Amino acid sequence: MRLRRTAALLLLPLLAAVGCGSGTTPAAGPPPTAPSAAAPSSSAAPSSGAPDRPSDATSMICNPYFRQELAGALGTDIAQPLAPTWEKRVYSCEYRYARGSMTLSVKELPDAATALAQYDGLRGSAGAVTDLNGLGEAAYKRADGTTVVRKDSFVLTVDVAKLPETFGTPPRSRADVAVMTATTVMICWQEHSS
Repeated sequence: MRLRRTAALLLLPLLAAVGCGSGTTPAAGPPPTAPSAAAPSSSAAPSSGAPDRPSDATSMICNPYFRQELAGALGTDIAQPLAPTWEKRVYSCEYRYARGSMTLSVKELPDAATALAQYDGLRGSAGAVTDLNGLGEAAYKRADGTTVVRKDSFVLTVDVAKLPETFGTPPRSRADVAVMTATTVMICWQEHSS
């Protein structure tokens, strides 16, 4: 019950703040050149276009609009530019702040069943975990606060092990930062599926 209440309290400011690139240009710099994000769908292949690039939904986690939304949600912005990588169907970028960093990654799988197997494997090797209800199709957080979410044929990981115990403005536990970040991704994916 307490976990559900905490998740609901975390969602309220995000619902008001998240726009996920609804057509506004980030405060600094030109409009992003990354493709617009689309929500993952179990009926769509995880990669749109050539297999040598991530899907639009996956690439959203490192685009300028999402970075701006996340900065608003956490009350702090990155200190260094994002440098996304795409290797072995994992798209990843490190959000480097003045006081630590977190890594967002999405593993694209061929279908929902393979994503479930990937998620279950990660969960099984994570040690003691706490289930998070209402986030994606399944989610948990590890002892270090890192959050893993399964949605359709995607597995999202928000690794906060390199953040201090409290982070952001106002200060939150790094576990709450991970859940807020994962929730922001899920809201953006949902927003773009409408």
